[in-house]
Amino acid sequence: MEVRKSLVVNSTPLETRIALLENGQLCELFLERSMNKSQVGDIYKGRVAKLLPGMQSAFVNIGGIKDGFLYLDDVVSQRIGADISVDEDGDEVPAAEDVPPPPPPLPTLKEGEETLVQVVKDPIGSKGPRLSRHLSFPGRFLVFMPGIDHIGISRKITDPEERDRLRNLIRSHAQPGEGYIVRTAAIGEKDEDLVGDVASLRQNWAEIQARATTVAAPGLVYQDLRLLQKVLRDIFREEVASFWVDDAAAHREVLAFVEKVHPEWANRVKLFTSDLPIFDAFGIEGEIDSARQPKVYLKHGGSIVLNQTEALVSVDVNTGKFVGKKDLEETVYLTNLEAIPEIVRQLRLRNLGGIVVIDFIDMMDPAHRDAVLTRFHEELRRDRNHARAGGISEFGLVELTRKRTGPSLERQLTQTCPTCSGAGRSPSPETCLLKAYRELVRLGERLRGADVRLTIHPDLSASLNHESREGLFQLARLLGARVQWLERADNPRHAVLLDIQLADQTSATA
Repeated sequence: MEVRKSLVVNSTPLETRIALLENGQLCELFLERSMNKSQVGDIYKGRVAKLLPGMQSAFVNIGGIKDGFLYLDDVVSQRIGADISVDEDGDEVPAAEDVPPPPPPLPTLKEGEETLVQVVKDPIGSKGPRLSRHLSFPGRFLVFMPGIDHIGISRKITDPEERDRLRNLIRSHAQPGEGYIVRTAAIGEKDEDLVGDVASLRQNWAEIQARATTVAAPGLVYQDLRLLQKVLRDIFREEVASFWVDDAAAHREVLAFVEKVHPEWANRVKLFTSDLPIFDAFGIEGEIDSARQPKVYLKHGGSIVLNQTEALVSVDVNTGKFVGKKDLEETVYLTNLEAIPEIVRQLRLRNLGGIVVIDFIDMMDPAHRDAVLTRFHEELRRDRNHARAGGISEFGLVELTRKRTGPSLERQLTQTCPTCSGAGRSPSPETCLLKAYRELVRLGERLRGADVRLTIHPDLSASLNHESREGLFQLARLLGARVQWLERADNPRHAVLLDIQLADQTSATA
């Protein structure tokens, strides 16, 4: 089935949100907030803060709250794919003939030494940004890698004649010490446009080198393009049928870019002028809210449940209300097939990376297992991020790795719950009351003549049965204390606040 793509931009002074729709359905969401901009692609003159010889790594101060983490022997092939542009093509490069050669050895660093580094991964959680000394710069048609003599071609360019044309053209214009990878966007482009990209990237590198000599460490040497510019450069392609923008200034910027590089696409750029918010008009806002929920319902009654942890992402497939028409095996098989495109869409939309484990419903028929796995690999080809999946295990599990490109959508839109500290569940009413009960037991005889005040939220109070309350009162009376029970709406919903005024005038709280 042909995929019809659209880009929808919601631009405000505080935030830019760009949605990629495929056949009208939200598949990817890009966010940039003025108070928390991505550093990926930015180049800094850093200062080595601490060496870790046992890990062949170092912490480098680049002027941020947290020092960046640098592997001293990072491999250039691992660097290709640092941002939106390179994820699409760079990680697809390593066909056997296009793997870049080992880079020249980099000088050994010492603590306090200055070094030029590029951010390849934004801070996530308690971790600082990930850094590299192997720099790369994506252009519209090429990725430039200074210091590496290599010409690579994106694996997505499959026509042998086109591969040879592009390789020979770029090789004839590359200088010693310059490496290039030809991106998928170069297919069919004019020689002069590709050569112009070479010149532009070379000029960019010369300016960076010049600025690096004047900037004091730690300091910013080069700032990569902002989100709207990256999307224009990397995602606005032939298959994108429309590009909607709700801000006049952003619309002018998009139109100027398109008229310069592809004037025949100018009619695809449209200014959204309705009073209705653009994300509401396209049904995007509701899909973003749904993407924060663990359960996603399938069309015929089944469901998938996604849970993100620090170690991995788990995806569970359930038949739910889908009962099928033939037999159990057929029902399970059809549910698994229906779940596959939604699983891949959710991984893309939620920006989930690292290790992903998918628990498909067990199938007895080997042909069904093979068909599900084949379909899954086909669907993964839609993903611009590099993903690699294994086979179906005897337990019905499929493991895959998906490249991390930054915080997940959940991490970008939410914070740790201040009540449960991220546990995700709150204590039951009985647990809260029994905690107060144990505190009274611990104080024992010291409670004789004391005043005990229990403060509780009305909702929690209503959830406690008469027996539980009486048990607490009986204990207090047995110990010789006076108990006062207070209900307050401003009290935490899942806690019993225990204020104890002992007879010796000391106090205790729990």
